[in-house]
Amino acid sequence: MYARHERAQSGAIIAVALGVVVLLAFVGAALFIASLGSSESESGADVYVSIGDSIAAGNGASDAESSSFAALLAARQEVSLFNLAKAGATTDDVLSSQLAQALGPIQAGRARFVTISAGGNDLAALIPNQACVEQPLPASCPLAETLAGVRERLDAILRYIREANRRVPVVVLAYPNFFSGTGHAWEAPAGRVLPMLNEVIRHVAAGYERVAVAEPGPAFDGNGDDLTHVLDEQFDPHPNDAGHRAIADAFAQALQTVD
Repeated sequence: MYARHERAQSGAIIAVALGVVVLLAFVGAALFIASLGSSESESGADVYVSIGDSIAAGNGASDAESSSFAALLAARQEVSLFNLAKAGATTDDVLSSQLAQALGPIQAGRARFVTISAGGNDLAALIPNQACVEQPLPASCPLAETLAGVRERLDAILRYIREANRRVPVVVLAYPNFFSGTGHAWEAPAGRVLPMLNEVIRHVAAGYERVAVAEPGPAFDGNGDDLTHVLDEQFDPHPNDAGHRAIADAFAQALQTVD
């Protein structure tokens, strides 16, 4: 009964969030279209819409404006970057805060493609729970409930994007293990739970046309010391410039399958 109550409550929260998105999307579209009249975008140049977490925001890159994966991908595709991603954002944050703004260019038909990097921080919230690093995982670790929430919210995000624009290509990130090959204490736990998260991401993406999954995982396998700041003197669990290039490569490859 408790599980059913939690699912019902989650569904109600998502319904309210989507209702807010409906209202804000019209405002977002109007503001975006209005901005075109006072910028070089008036020439008809496409934009790339990026939503998500710190990876998409460019954390770890030496210059988020030029060496982050989103900036690199925008340069390769010769489009302007409209990056709404924020460090620490969860799937709930994307759904309730970023999506309405993203729908402006999407509804206006100005988005050439959209990328999503979300779900990692939903799992990161479990880190303080010591039960979630045990193997096998005890019932006291709410991993299953967290993954179910990611599935529900990511599905809502993709559904809303697809309702706003049936053709715009969307690519979702499958998270690499940034700790792989570093020997860090989080390497093994991340190696256990990230495949579960990525399976959820792939499953949700498969339910929509023109939605692909970027798979940078193989590039990071055993290479966390070279592609991240995990072993830097100042610990930072984000990709460095080389890591961002690897992620950009994965997005570009996935984009080819839906563009």
